[in-house]
Amino acid sequence: MYYLGIDGGGTKTQFTLVNEKLEVIYSVKRGTSHFKQVGFNGVKEVLQDGLEEIINKSKIDKCDIAWIGIGLAGYGNIQKDREALLKVVDRVFKDFKYILRNDVEIALAGALNGEDGVVIVSGTGSIALSKIGDKYKRCGGWGYSIGDEGSAYWIGKKIIETFSKEADGRLEKTHIYEIIKEMLALSNDYDLIRYINEDIKSDRLEIARFSKVCFEAAKLGDKNAIEIFKSASKELSELVNLLIKDFEDDIIKVSYLGGVFKSGELILNPLIESLNKKCVLVTPRYTADIGAAILALKNDE
Repeated sequence: MYYLGIDGGGTKTQFTLVNEKLEVIYSVKRGTSHFKQVGFNGVKEVLQDGLEEIINKSKIDKCDIAWIGIGLAGYGNIQKDREALLKVVDRVFKDFKYILRNDVEIALAGALNGEDGVVIVSGTGSIALSKIGDKYKRCGGWGYSIGDEGSAYWIGKKIIETFSKEADGRLEKTHIYEIIKEMLALSNDYDLIRYINEDIKSDRLEIARFSKVCFEAAKLGDKNAIEIFKSASKELSELVNLLIKDFEDDIIKVSYLGGVFKSGELILNPLIESLNKKCVLVTPRYTADIGAAILALKNDE
């Protein structure tokens, strides 16, 4: 039998068909399936399109798909949104057995291979989720207008703030100042105001891209960039350190997913230092789409 895992996030939607050994049979990527970006009809179209390609291109009869695991961004604590997404999913997958969860739950399942522990997700936004048996608990994930501390957006905002302080002289000029000046071809430092407010209109994703400046500057030994990564790590560790209070284990597995962690040891080393000593940071085993397939497989046992 086969299992389909679907990771529906704010950036992309990944469909991956696997067998009982989690060996990938076929995989396809589509655009975002976050209802706040494409609407509920848009979610339906993305899910329908991806499902049809999986069935047609893999040359596997849909009757051979035992279960489908689906993780969708936005399938959270707001009841009316959950109900609307469930209606969409029920229409698309009416001929299948499926399990619907949010995108963070499938990220945890993939990162920890279905085991108990905590996962930190730090991409454009940030959130942590714990799993103890069948019980899940979240911390963070309030959105960029309220929190999302330690996320790419948060780091990007800190970088922009640091540039303004370096331009003023409140902070000594470092690589951050030089990189942004060159990146945006700023003839006048105050042109940054126009760029942020008018050119990109303070767009969340565009602000988050400034986090790459932090990585580039930190690689060059920029003290302000390194300090931003340390602050981000501290914020992310606080999410985990709260969640692990529910665990009775002496050792708790903690994994991580999201674009911020592409910065490697610049973010991971200070994170390890900030985590409770009970935590063991482990490299994610699988991606979220495989995590969704793992939940589907477990539901078939």
